[in-house]
Amino acid sequence: MTQAASPPPPPATPGPPAPEAAVPVDRAVEAGRGALFIGAAKVFFMLSGFVQQVVLARLVSVASYGAFGAVNSTISIVNNTVVQFTVQGVSKFTAEDERQANAVKRSGLRIMVVVGAILCAAFFLGAPVFARFENAPSYVPYYRIASFIPMLYAVYAVFVGSVNGQRQYRKQASFDMTFSTAKTVLLLGLGAVAGVKGAFAGFALAAVFIVIVAARAVGLPHGRDQARFPIRRFVTFLSTVFGYNLFLNAELLYDQPLLHHFAALVDPERGKIIAGQYAALRTLALLPYQALLVVTFVIFPLISRSTFAEDRAATRAYVTQTLRYALLLAAGMGVALAARPAALFAVLFRAGYAEGASALPILVAGECCLALLSVSCAILNAAGRAKAALVLMGLTVALGIGTAFVLVPGSTLGPAMLQAAAIAASSGMVVGFAASVIYVKVRLGGNAPLASVIRVAVAVAVAVAVGHFVPVRGKALGLAVTVLVTSIYGATLVALGEFGPEDRAKVRRILRRK
Repeated sequence: MTQAASPPPPPATPGPPAPEAAVPVDRAVEAGRGALFIGAAKVFFMLSGFVQQVVLARLVSVASYGAFGAVNSTISIVNNTVVQFTVQGVSKFTAEDERQANAVKRSGLRIMVVVGAILCAAFFLGAPVFARFENAPSYVPYYRIASFIPMLYAVYAVFVGSVNGQRQYRKQASFDMTFSTAKTVLLLGLGAVAGVKGAFAGFALAAVFIVIVAARAVGLPHGRDQARFPIRRFVTFLSTVFGYNLFLNAELLYDQPLLHHFAALVDPERGKIIAGQYAALRTLALLPYQALLVVTFVIFPLISRSTFAEDRAATRAYVTQTLRYALLLAAGMGVALAARPAALFAVLFRAGYAEGASALPILVAGECCLALLSVSCAILNAAGRAKAALVLMGLTVALGIGTAFVLVPGSTLGPAMLQAAAIAASSGMVVGFAASVIYVKVRLGGNAPLASVIRVAVAVAVAVAVGHFVPVRGKALGLAVTVLVTSIYGATLVALGEFGPEDRAKVRRILRRK
């Protein structure tokens, strides 16, 4: 997926195990193993995504890379929304009673085939409108080729949700890895031949391929005499979760098209270059969010089951451990990405993208908050508090867009405008995350322990201080310092007792096959 939107201890110790008295050991270990499977797939996805972005940036010009990023971001706001709310809906109803799995899948396919066709038509026919917003008429064919992707994903997401709800994490992981491979080969292969048009055509062909694979592996609904799942119940849930996921993906992706819009008003050609530089910036900054996707995939069916059974102790334990491990992982990735941004840009991208390096620490801080906010909201959705998640994410989007309209238009084209866009996006993410911490604590009774928050803050401060004061010149030394500060972060957590013997024991249990 664009990937869009699954508690794992970092870096190879995922899982939301709870205290023995509250949650059975076998369920905790099952969750941990599930997180390992999906986590491995998400690591593979991130690596393949890096290959796609970095290689594509070398195959096309900075302006063409900006065009791909702007169009892809706009399409992906809807595309990822469809995938996420469909997976969550199918997973939720399947997890509540696995005997309904076939009936839920049938209802899901009936709904999403129609939804996908409508979205495809809307993007295909509305392509001139989207291109006009970016002041770039040449983008029309890009939007029309990409319009088929949401339709295909709408169907594919039903199959993913079905296996997730049945906790078939290995199969779900295999889908992710197969799709990532196909997308990388086709997007880059056709992109090398036909530029941006070829890249979008490759993306669409990869989506066709994975729909066929998933349908064969999971199976189409069968048997007319089988139990029926009420479509109305499905639609009611999806209509509530839809708003949240739309806001989530708008928050993830609105900043680049909006920046392109503002920059193109000043200079259309320079606007494409600014968009390309911001695309490179976001490729790195989004890593914490992408890493924490594994948390939402694994925790969602567990929270759904515990809240459906009204098991408050299990729910509280899942929430506490999930958010603690998510905090450890997000903070570690933030430290690694913000330590030496210029070195990362120099290694991964050509010289034309370097202007974005100064904005990376700003956007990374915001994206770490968004990653944690998305985990909190996934918990709320699974617990039946979808309206609260909707309000929290809506607040985040509104603040970010409002701040962008204030800060970005008056900025000078170049690093100043990139920094202004990063500050605007991050401001909404920080406020939204702070609000979610308060709400989850009040309503579900769980949150990352204060002592853990303090120890993580100390570990981040120590690592950042080392990264700031160690003098570095050149790519190799810059990457070496990145590794150093990340190691210092982890060592500080161990020294402070934040990742102690209990956590290591859980890791050993998860890794055991029997």
